[in-house]
Amino acid sequence: MMPLVASEYDPLIPERRREPDAAAEREFTAIREHFAAASRPFLSSPWTWLGWAAILPSAALLTPQFSARPGSVLFLWSVAILAGGLVEFLALRRRQVFQERTPIASWALNLQGNLSLVGLVLSVVIVLAGRPDFLPGLWCLILGHSFFALGGLAFRPMRTAGLLFQLGGVASFLPGVPPLMAFAISSAVACGWLGWGVARR
Repeated sequence: MMPLVASEYDPLIPERRREPDAAAEREFTAIREHFAAASRPFLSSPWTWLGWAAILPSAALLTPQFSARPGSVLFLWSVAILAGGLVEFLALRRRQVFQERTPIASWALNLQGNLSLVGLVLSVVIVLAGRPDFLPGLWCLILGHSFFALGGLAFRPMRTAGLLFQLGGVASFLPGVPPLMAFAISSAVACGWLGWGVARR
């Protein structure tokens, strides 16, 4: 049975009256296969994602303890991101991923960088507006969109992880739900799911 939505570019409700375009489907299948092949080296180690599954929730749960001193929260998250990045770098270097740069991989990295820039600008606006409690939800939604978009082309578990992040983002905006707890749970489950998917493959 075919999934309801094959990628983020497909309609939620397929138009049954229209005959499928065989040529277009073959082209899209070829694009997806090329993208999956290019992303395989970056999705070859479960330890990368299991590391993020531990680091991100830990930083989120430790944030209230660092909030009393100005700059401490920024220091905490900087250390967390650097630690996760180091785990990822070592895993990729071990598999010599950096010697296999492709145009598709470059496009994906540029897309991620642009999305991170948007998230940074929105984060500054949110902090200046006096609503830092919106930050966990914002980054859950940004990560969720990124994973969902790339997962539809590269790796199905990544798409599921994107949906889990988005659910966490929505939950963090609900009254009575602690935003940092929602971020911690969604990041642990989403990254853990992705790590499990990589390990199974």
